[in-house]
Amino acid sequence: MGRSGFSIGVGTFDNLLLELSKDPAMIIWLDNQTNHRSEINENYGREVLELFSMGVGNYSEMDIKECSRAFTGWTVKNAEYMSLMANKDSIWPYGRIFWHFEYREDDHDSGIKTFLGEEGNLNGDDVIRIICQQEATARFVSRHLYNFFVADEVPVPQWEMVPPRDAKALDILTAAYFEYDHSIEEMLRVLFNTEFFIESTFKRVKSPAELIIGTLRYTNYYEEIDGMDTSGYQIMEESGFMGQKLLNPPSVEGWHTGKEWITSGSLIDRVNFAAKHFGDDSQKGVNGMINRVKTSLGKEIREDQLIDACLSAMGEIEVSVNTYQTLLEFVQANPKELELLKSSGNNMIKGLFQVGW
Repeated sequence: MGRSGFSIGVGTFDNLLLELSKDPAMIIWLDNQTNHRSEINENYGREVLELFSMGVGNYSEMDIKECSRAFTGWTVKNAEYMSLMANKDSIWPYGRIFWHFEYREDDHDSGIKTFLGEEGNLNGDDVIRIICQQEATARFVSRHLYNFFVADEVPVPQWEMVPPRDAKALDILTAAYFEYDHSIEEMLRVLFNTEFFIESTFKRVKSPAELIIGTLRYTNYYEEIDGMDTSGYQIMEESGFMGQKLLNPPSVEGWHTGKEWITSGSLIDRVNFAAKHFGDDSQKGVNGMINRVKTSLGKEIREDQLIDACLSAMGEIEVSVNTYQTLLEFVQANPKELELLKSSGNNMIKGLFQVGW
């Protein structure tokens, strides 16, 4: 899917699900290359319904079986050869070999199937069409968008038992799904113009990737890396320490998000990472923010004025009363650094950046 790019992600959900089903990586990961007309493998048929489109409780075991039958013959062209090479520990000595989707008609179960109430000689394309027409699919997609852009939901396996945080918000997104022919782009356009999106501040816990990228963008760290710098690998490792090893989710379900990102260990890693970068005034972004703060301050520096200037320099951050009080206590506990700030000291500002972020 990485090759498919942005256009598929904001196209119709039908096309997204179709490309997902044809992607060699997905076919191999969920064993659809072993799904034959004579020997059905239900792995992909189950996951496409449970995790990728409808969610548990909206289909039957028979629907899983019929869905799996419909996807027989959907495989990769050179699977046998690649498997042989992989058995030799690595495919790399033999060069880059690109996997290709292949539909093998002679391996497809062409019998009559009944899936979600529709009967016929259904193929994978037909199954995707039927899935995307369902109300359950529209709400499943809507809840995922709400979870990613608005507010943390419970983990997906609990959705069958736990109602959504904002059912009315899902009603709006579900209506957009059908009104705009399953277009993800149009659903996002509707979402970004709603009150519940505008008022979504502080309703999501950032994933490790979001935290790291946001920190590096603010500090302009990415501008400091040259082609031979290996620190990018260290940054990827940092994400793993925080609980999100990039390109390596714990299961086909993906990562559990929201508060589950926060553990006693990962919280320390998150704080240390942000503190390290916001405390480094050799980075252009940090140095620029420090200069903006100093420029906005007068000769007589008030504690609240300093805090407001630092929050503004970090992107007009709004903090809770408790957080503001913590920042105020930090300033009051370091009177020497506050005095040095009037000359050339930067430690007070860097400290506020570290605490505030």
